[in-house]
Amino acid sequence: MRTSLVALILAATPLAAEPELEQTSHFVWERPEDYFGGWSAIEVMDGGASFIAIGDNAQIYEGKFLRAGNRIVGVEPGPVGALVDTDGTPFFQKNIEHIGDSEGLAVLSSGRFAVSFERFPRILIYGETGLPTRVELPREATGLPENGGVEALAVDNEGRFLAIPETAPKGTTGFPLWRQMRAGWETLGHLKRSKGFRPVGADVGPDGKLYVLERAFHLVGFQSRIRTFQPNEFHPDGEILWTSHLRQFDNLEGLSVWRDSESRLRLTMISDDNNLSVQETQIIEFRLTQ
Repeated sequence: MRTSLVALILAATPLAAEPELEQTSHFVWERPEDYFGGWSAIEVMDGGASFIAIGDNAQIYEGKFLRAGNRIVGVEPGPVGALVDTDGTPFFQKNIEHIGDSEGLAVLSSGRFAVSFERFPRILIYGETGLPTRVELPREATGLPENGGVEALAVDNEGRFLAIPETAPKGTTGFPLWRQMRAGWETLGHLKRSKGFRPVGADVGPDGKLYVLERAFHLVGFQSRIRTFQPNEFHPDGEILWTSHLRQFDNLEGLSVWRDSESRLRLTMISDDNNLSVQETQIIEFRLTQ
């Protein structure tokens, strides 16, 4: 009798709707300059009106989207800038190979923004004026492979950096999630390795969740995935929010999570074309429905 009653109660209780992503934009961003491309990170601001993009050759673009309803139809023309080092010298003027390999991006509540560099592991914080300030990454980051450093950078609602390398250090169970504290960096846990996916972008959404963009490369092309994690209740598996079809999109590397005028979460991604004519700079946008 009790079993039947429980079954009736469960049957009458509506199940919570699973979150779904509805694609709203697939825009190919093109410009004629030779230096245009390689965009590896993006942050969307002002309710979807403006954005900052960082390229992996230390380029920066602060622009505005042109929209038709929910759809991105263009990017307002503007200059492509150059990131500078702590001495004020643009990276492209330095005769040190890969010193400007900028990969991760996080916008701070103060309006400043932070960039993580992969080949020479560090974070630089940029303001509207003055020279950037340097933040050291965890000591473990210095032992990562040359092309396997921190690609995923985010900042939580308390202003603390979250950083994830593209490569799992030797002897670990997965990709470490580092959080910067006043006394130094702490390891919240390790993202479980799965099906060849590697973390390449991250953002903390308005809901407080950590969204991690992952990429896998197969012989015939790229595949992307987004997992979500609760930093304060970390579980190595996280929750898979979305997985693309193989070759559905290009080399998606940057992720921004924000809230639109209807209070719905949006996820905007940008692809790194590796400065190759056979690839594209794609800006892909989804709306979270549930």
